[in-house]
Amino acid sequence: MARKKLDSLKIYKIVSVIAIIVAIIALARPYLTSTEVVTKLLPISELSTQGYTKVDVQVSSDGNTGTVTIQGNCYQINANTELSQVESIANGQEGKVGFRPDSHDLIKDALDGFDIKVVMVKIVDMQNNTFIGRLVLKQDGKIVSLDSKPSDGIAVAVRYGAPVYIKDDLLKSQGKNIC
Repeated sequence: MARKKLDSLKIYKIVSVIAIIVAIIALARPYLTSTEVVTKLLPISELSTQGYTKVDVQVSSDGNTGTVTIQGNCYQINANTELSQVESIANGQEGKVGFRPDSHDLIKDALDGFDIKVVMVKIVDMQNNTFIGRLVLKQDGKIVSLDSKPSDGIAVAVRYGAPVYIKDDLLKSQGKNIC
């Protein structure tokens, strides 16, 4: 009985992820094809990295807990996340796709199918002890910036070799000086 419940939960999660991916693509598509809308909704500051630090990303795990470590300009932040997120980031960094693709591989396939490129991930804020990220995408010279959990954004970005940035003041206020 417990196995059936677990299988149902896995199926529910997979269906939910697919529905989210389809919704993201459906919602982003008009923005990626209309220069006028993108210009009005996306200030050029979304593309700027001024005031941001490019960071290196490492992942580790300890039992059922995962840690994403970002490091740049002598500062380091360790953020706890789900083990599945850490595994997905590590697989993306190593170019591994399992027997069955995970949700971030599925997102990459969907983005590739629509010829959408990942420009960067930006970690822009922290609210209620939660980091806030932006996944910046490009299609035919048109740009859209989507709200993203940083771990999801990073898991997608590493599959493209896209850079990850964090706001300088956030890095300094939340990070540990390691130099």
